[in-house]
Amino acid sequence: MKERIITAICLLVVVLPLIYFGSYWFIGLIVVAASIAAWEMIAMHAKAEADQDKKVLFEAKIITLLGTFLMVFMPNITHALLLGAFSAMVLLILSTCIKNQGDIKFHLLIIPYIGLSFRALIEVRSHSLTLFFFLIATVILTDSAAYFTGRLFGKHKLAPTISPKKTVEGAIGGWLIGCGFAIFFGLSQYLFAERWMLIVLAVGLPIVSQIGDLIASAFKRKYGIKDYGKLFPGHGGVMDRVDSQLLAAVLIYVIIQIGGVLS
Repeated sequence: MKERIITAICLLVVVLPLIYFGSYWFIGLIVVAASIAAWEMIAMHAKAEADQDKKVLFEAKIITLLGTFLMVFMPNITHALLLGAFSAMVLLILSTCIKNQGDIKFHLLIIPYIGLSFRALIEVRSHSLTLFFFLIATVILTDSAAYFTGRLFGKHKLAPTISPKKTVEGAIGGWLIGCGFAIFFGLSQYLFAERWMLIVLAVGLPIVSQIGDLIASAFKRKYGIKDYGKLFPGHGGVMDRVDSQLLAAVLIYVIIQIGGVLS
């Protein structure tokens, strides 16, 4: 516990100023984090590639890392999507050179999963610091409420084959607290021009954040690992810290874009 607290304090000291200043400071943080997260996913999958063509797989890893890095770093989301599509096409071509195409397809998954999700974090922060806080605070409160509600009232397993400790009661408790906070904060800060945007996000963010957590847990369960990495003592790797935020950021970005088109 002491190790976790010390690591958390160090992370906050480094990360909070970069979030506050935004601009290239925050972009740099996200680019580095996305690159590390992509590598964590690749390393997790490495054992399944033991009997495959090493040269082709090395090329796939380089394309995946470079594609993810550049996708996050592109000046706008359109360029990022085009780059992601190009990287995916190259990986599909490479898949014809390897017997077990499932390995290449896993690399294909990493680019949108990591690239688009981390890119969405940049887009949300670029919109406003308040909106970014809305995202992070809602996800953290959802996660914390789900944990404590599950500890107190949990009886029915939510996904025992993926995450045995998560319960239905915990998920409901997390959703209620997350939804309540999102509505309160959104209304008090006049965060959205259209009321429907707040309603969709208040209802959807706690659900999507918990789904994101389950997806990350499913990968770890499948590949038999406890944490994605050891970068943060007591906390695991980058993916262990941001798994709940990634899909939530994508949801916010999508709703904001829809709201802009409709307004």
